[in-house]
Amino acid sequence: MPSFKIKFKDQPVLNIHIDETEVGSNYYKLLKDNYHRRKPIFRDPARYSIKYLHELAIVAKKSLGWNWVSESYDNNTSATLHKDLEVFLKNGFANIPEEYDNLMHELHYGLHVITNGGNTRDNTLWLQLEWFNDDGFPLQDDFQFRHELKVGDIRLQNPWVGHGPLQIYMERDFSKIHQTCKFHDFVRPGINIAINNNRIWKFEAIMDAFKTNVPDFVEKHGIEKIARYTGHPVIGHVTNIDSLLKAIEQPYLEFECMIFD
Repeated sequence: MPSFKIKFKDQPVLNIHIDETEVGSNYYKLLKDNYHRRKPIFRDPARYSIKYLHELAIVAKKSLGWNWVSESYDNNTSATLHKDLEVFLKNGFANIPEEYDNLMHELHYGLHVITNGGNTRDNTLWLQLEWFNDDGFPLQDDFQFRHELKVGDIRLQNPWVGHGPLQIYMERDFSKIHQTCKFHDFVRPGINIAINNNRIWKFEAIMDAFKTNVPDFVEKHGIEKIARYTGHPVIGHVTNIDSLLKAIEQPYLEFECMIFD
């Protein structure tokens, strides 16, 4: 079984096991190759406040004319702002000036943290480590998305700026659906460590919402495809959950290293 360790500063190592499948083996190799070239970027959601998002918004206003400053970031506001990212990044990071890369990543991550309840890990489903490049491989058609995410699960990182069907439903963001909804059909070198549980209780309600709100999207892709990509792409798990729980109790986390077996 492919396995490795993740170490946050002053915390015990997290032991990670990856599923012993073709996708799991290729994913493990992708992570290992990328780590040997460069360390991943880690953003602790606890550091992302509305104040910091406002600071980023001022930069975006000066650079791109985006008006991102808001008193609150509810689902409607965030969905509207997210459209700026979707349009700007529709052809990928390789096709925007490099000087905007970090701003886009910070705006994107900060917006989702604040929308989910602010800079607290209680409102965050996972910790994310990522590499910013075009590495990866197509996700096999028979990969099974799960309807339940448990603390300690390792989840594949969303490869696109757009949202999967589950997030579309949760945020009730059916506007510009052909632009916003992106199927998780590619594996990127990134790691999501689940720190809160999430379960899809009303799967049929999600499918009905798509049929009702965006019938043209359903006609184009088929409800079976939408159903297949509705869920969590779990690829492994942390075996020492106690160490993970201890780590997320800390005020802030700082990534230190990864150790591959």
